[in-house]
Amino acid sequence: MEVWTVDLCFTTPFHTTGTSLGSFIRVARGRDRSGSETPYIPATHLKGVMRCEAERIMRSTSGISCFITGDPVSEDHEIVLCDEVKAGGTGCPVCSLFGFPNTEGGGGFREGKLRFLDFYPSGNQKEIGVLTRSHVMINRDYQVKQEHALYSEEAIPSGTVFTGNIIVRDDLSEEEERVFLASLHAMADYGLGKNRSRGFGALRIGQIKKSDRIPVLEGS
Repeated sequence: MEVWTVDLCFTTPFHTTGTSLGSFIRVARGRDRSGSETPYIPATHLKGVMRCEAERIMRSTSGISCFITGDPVSEDHEIVLCDEVKAGGTGCPVCSLFGFPNTEGGGGFREGKLRFLDFYPSGNQKEIGVLTRSHVMINRDYQVKQEHALYSEEAIPSGTVFTGNIIVRDDLSEEEERVFLASLHAMADYGLGKNRSRGFGALRIGQIKKSDRIPVLEGS
């Protein structure tokens, strides 16, 4: 087993998925050991974006048709499996790394070599300021502002660094490691969280440390 500890360095404000309270959208938070609320990035969000990017990479470089997350072109987001997966194997590094759900014709649920943990603000950031932005709702039919329809949302400020662990359960082949790293950097290029089209969620990959044990991250 190997553990990759990764820093995600946000270069623009970041809005995580969160709860909607009337006209207010709150960033996702978890309680740390001291009982205080700490913003975090859910492991499922990271894994989902990285898997989509890995699928895109394999389709463009190797011609492998894989849409475990659903074909965005089809009306019902149809899941597309390669013949190897249907036969109970793994057709490419995407499924060997990320696994796949119990889909019809897919041979049942199987875990991948990677396990993602939640990412938290790095330990040297004692206090994370949360930005609150107010917006006016737009009437989509007339493309004008909606009267008496204001809403607010929280965002983590740019410059914040989130750190987390990705557990590598088994040794990776050279191709698997290439796809792993490529999907990690492609995720950074794509961005995380909501409102990416408005400039939110841009980031770069910072330091990557490898270890044979899971380090305890402050705040996680």
